[in-house]
Amino acid sequence: MSNAKIEFYGCGSPNVVKVHLFFKALGVPFNYHEVKWRDGEQYKPEFVKINPNSKLPAIVDHDVAGGPITVFESGNILLYLANKYGKFIPNVQTDLQGHTEVMNWLFWQMANLGPIFGNWYHFSVYAPEKYQYSITRFTNELSRLFHVLNRTLETRHFVAGNEYTIADMAIFPWARIYNFVPGCTKEEFPNLDAYITRIKQIKSVQEFEAYEAEQNAKNPRTEPTEEQRKNMFGVDGRNTK
Repeated sequence: MSNAKIEFYGCGSPNVVKVHLFFKALGVPFNYHEVKWRDGEQYKPEFVKINPNSKLPAIVDHDVAGGPITVFESGNILLYLANKYGKFIPNVQTDLQGHTEVMNWLFWQMANLGPIFGNWYHFSVYAPEKYQYSITRFTNELSRLFHVLNRTLETRHFVAGNEYTIADMAIFPWARIYNFVPGCTKEEFPNLDAYITRIKQIKSVQEFEAYEAEQNAKNPRTEPTEEQRKNMFGVDGRNTK
């Protein structure tokens, strides 16, 4: 029986990968719970108590004085864990500039790269009707964001400087699939591509990607059923389970 005191709720999404990367990098034990979001498990009352917004990932940390702490939103989880363990973020008291730069890029990912990539994927892949305006809008914005990263990484080993931080853990799961976007190539984004290669050379990242490949082999991707699509895209707050 596991003696882990952190419950980790997730699925196979880039936002969940962020938290996996932290746990792998630090070797923190946890109990993992796969939430079948296509089947609407995130709307069940027991999960809504953990995350009122019914999104993944989320964690419950029992290793704290005064009772468990529940944390949701992937960027907030990374910040919580970094502060709890004192790792992968400069100390705000002794290195305010370094700490702030990590936060700049963590919030940049949360506000820009993740949502824009998610919208691009939705309109390009999941949407039954392919509206060219929507696809072009998000393709152009993704290209702009990749250029922001590419220029930044021209003079930096990692996104916030020369150390691997939670900013990289937030950005890498999305950045590593940049070439999913038509027209986004290694030739156009050489610094971004080299950055992805550097991240993939980190032992803990390699360990996670080996685990990920194993899980994907066991559970190959399938097209969602019509009922699953209702759970994925049809919930408006009035018909939660």
